[in-house]
Amino acid sequence: MTDKDTLELEHQLSIAEEIGSILRDDCNDIPDMTISEYITLLMERHQLNKTDVIAASNLDRHYAYHILSGEKKQPSRQKIIALALAMKLSHRETQQLLYYAKVNQLYVKNTWDKVIWYALEKKLSVQETNRILNDFSLSPLLQ
Repeated sequence: MTDKDTLELEHQLSIAEEIGSILRDDCNDIPDMTISEYITLLMERHQLNKTDVIAASNLDRHYAYHILSGEKKQPSRQKIIALALAMKLSHRETQQLLYYAKVNQLYVKNTWDKVIWYALEKKLSVQETNRILNDFSLSPLLQ
């Protein structure tokens, strides 16, 4: 999968004579997957096991298994971010995970999202992330 910088893609769109060639070139940029399929791919890529990820996420064990198995189709954004932190994902992998979950991706001009981005970069745990959110009077990742 080729990552295109947003500015590069915007430039290509602005100079394009027709959109067909851009769409054909980009049609495979984001493979069609479910959230559980993408999580499985990430867990294999990072050699993670479900038990450790679920424990690190602070999610209810049954609920987390429903997300991982695909039974829970629309988990909340916060729960997906908790899984991303538990898996120690990069911000790019997390953005992709949020995309597959059909929730808003991180927007670094938003203060809460900025803390999450920082936590991802520093490979912080859910608990450490919640401490920072609390320090700045922001809502916790998980209630």
